[in-house]
Amino acid sequence: MKKNHPLSHRQQQLRNLWYIFQRNVFLLTNGVIAAVVALLFLFGDTQASVFLGLVLIINVSLGLAQDIRAWWALQQLQLLTAPRITRVLPDGNTEIILTEAIQKHDHLQLKIGDQVPADGTLLEAQVLELNEGLITGESTSLPRKTGDKILAGSIITAGSAVMRADTIFQESRIARMTEGLQSYGGNVSPIQREVGRVIRYAGYFLIVAIVFVVVRGFIVHESQLIVIKNIGALASSLVPQGLIFALTLLFAYGAAHLYRRNVLLQEINATEKLGRIKNLCMDKTGTLTENVLAVEKVELHPDITLDEVKRLLVAYTQGSSDTSQTMTALRAYVGATSTSDEVRAAYPFSSWRSYGTVEIVRPDEPAILIAVGAPEHLLAHFHDATERARCEQFTEHEARQGKRVLCVARIHGNALPTDLTEASLSLVALFTLSSRLRPGIREAIDFFQKRGVHIRIISGDHPETVRSVAREAGVQGCEHIITGREMLDFTETDYLAQAKKYTIFARIVPEQKEKIIAALKQDGFTAMVGDGANDALAIKTADLGIAMFEGAPATRELASVVLTNNSFTALPGGVELADSIIKNAEIFASLFLGAALVDAVLFLGVSLFGYPFPLTPLNITLINYFTVGFPGILVSYWTLWPTKQTIAPSTPGFLRKVAPFMVASALIQGLALVILFLFSAPAMKQTTSNIWVLLGSIVVGYVFFLFAPHVYRGLLSWTQRRDLLILTTIELLFLFLIFRIPLLVQFFEIQGEMTALDTSWPLSLLLVFGVLQYLLARFALQNKELPQETQVL
Repeated sequence: MKKNHPLSHRQQQLRNLWYIFQRNVFLLTNGVIAAVVALLFLFGDTQASVFLGLVLIINVSLGLAQDIRAWWALQQLQLLTAPRITRVLPDGNTEIILTEAIQKHDHLQLKIGDQVPADGTLLEAQVLELNEGLITGESTSLPRKTGDKILAGSIITAGSAVMRADTIFQESRIARMTEGLQSYGGNVSPIQREVGRVIRYAGYFLIVAIVFVVVRGFIVHESQLIVIKNIGALASSLVPQGLIFALTLLFAYGAAHLYRRNVLLQEINATEKLGRIKNLCMDKTGTLTENVLAVEKVELHPDITLDEVKRLLVAYTQGSSDTSQTMTALRAYVGATSTSDEVRAAYPFSSWRSYGTVEIVRPDEPAILIAVGAPEHLLAHFHDATERARCEQFTEHEARQGKRVLCVARIHGNALPTDLTEASLSLVALFTLSSRLRPGIREAIDFFQKRGVHIRIISGDHPETVRSVAREAGVQGCEHIITGREMLDFTETDYLAQAKKYTIFARIVPEQKEKIIAALKQDGFTAMVGDGANDALAIKTADLGIAMFEGAPATRELASVVLTNNSFTALPGGVELADSIIKNAEIFASLFLGAALVDAVLFLGVSLFGYPFPLTPLNITLINYFTVGFPGILVSYWTLWPTKQTIAPSTPGFLRKVAPFMVASALIQGLALVILFLFSAPAMKQTTSNIWVLLGSIVVGYVFFLFAPHVYRGLLSWTQRRDLLILTTIELLFLFLIFRIPLLVQFFEIQGEMTALDTSWPLSLLLVFGVLQYLLARFALQNKELPQETQVL
């Protein structure tokens, strides 16, 4: 039996292109209209058949071109964060390659933060530890040695290694588990999901409407051409198929513009997620503070010299394979200090253990056992109570100043213990390390807190250090603090009940971080910002994972959003633009769904009085240009203009927010068109193209668009008001030209004479409609509880 493997990158691209083709071509409305084109030709109306077929081909071609362009732009952006790995060549040299280029039997170098790119065998392992949480769900970091098998998707949490690839990534278990997660269209957003449900029900309504038209035509002996044109018109108007396509393009173009703000999206629908954050969790180092630590001062044991401490640190940093920022700071501090000490054994530092140990061997001397890590994890094992108390006092004092303290201790014994439970330790030195707040971090924190987002700091540092830095950054609620030790006995129920009560989580290990995020998700949409390997599982668990571009490769690969300038301060600008995109998506939805609902009301109204649908497919095309097409271009342009009005995390669902104003307006518009139809000349009521209904549809649809931006975006700027005036002028000019050029009148099947009805009736009706639309818009604004300045329409 042939084994199915996930697709290669090229195959995935071809599948995405096929998906785009399907989405633009194989639609219910396209199928119905194509059938109408064929039937019109079959029944002898060649001109209408050719015109309608030409419009169908142009619309599909434009949709394909725009969709492929958006997909290609997103592909180019995603290449920036495509996973890469170091391959060892037969001659001993190395090269950096994309993981998709890995071949079986390649030798690959692994370091802290890497995600294992293929199932393989360890050829060399230097104090290696890895986490298989993405595969097994188990958060514990496990040691691995030379000769062990390792699985693709595991994350290196300590040490380094060289592995032999026994498979390519596409054949691994993790590839089968994650296949399609970042495909262009496979994962719909909540907005797209809600819209898709509406379109599905609209399709059911279309089928019922088509059956009704056919049965009615048979009963009243209606012309077959009229029945066919009615079906085509209903297919063009009742199902807003173009809305999902329009939303996808809006998100894709939004992704391109977000990149200019240093916010890179790795999935197209992350745009929407940026605007929905309620809980924003982040680490301290690298997020609130700069990702660079520096040694500020050293507290030595009275009997140990600074030179001896530096010598021990050189041996530790060489033997532990620790590449953390803390070790980088220590390396910079010891500088050019050299040593001939040999490291015989080591347990590397990891966030799961909070310390590392090495065994140092010197000629003609007993082995020296050293532990380096967080004071809380080492001081408890000091055999000298006085020394322990002095060190605890020093640590507390430094922590209150927002400093990080690192303890170097000597382990008394003959061999490295696997844990420190029974160990006896004494002080070597205490290092105080510090890092500055990131420029602009206070403004970024203030931005999120003003929009109602709850900032939560999850860190492995000392609680007083975290609290001090958080307060300096302006984080609210810093008095609500808990430590990982206090959470050791928490059950899943405890996490769900307690996690939302705290702002600061200190001395947290990675598996606790993951559980905290899972619990907070029950309280609202939760985002996690991180950069280290210990953040990877939490980022994957979060509703929205956000990583730094220079962070651990595994973390970056799992995130939906990557900050290309490695600064949390890029996020507010990205969120502002995401807000604008979501608001424009609401306008798009109101235009498409509203137009479909108006035509549904019109269809039901004229059917109730026994008349055929008074518009042809080409009439609908013309109406859509004026009410959806041209306005949609302007709305897309406005995507680049972030709105000052923020979206609250408690914002109701997409349709619940869009529907009230849109539905009420559509009912008024539909009623106005029905009345306009009923007051038409008797001869016009039996035609498939009623000129008054055609003009009325354009007017009421465009008037609705003039009010929709105010309702969904809030107060418009002077520039946006100017844009509306320019668009209105252009539409009036086009409308005048279309009705004056015989070829266009014939093309769009505009029939009837405007003198057939006293113009005072339609003008009065449309004026009444305009007043009602204005009042409805004011009512909609007042009930949204917007800031006072947005109440003026």
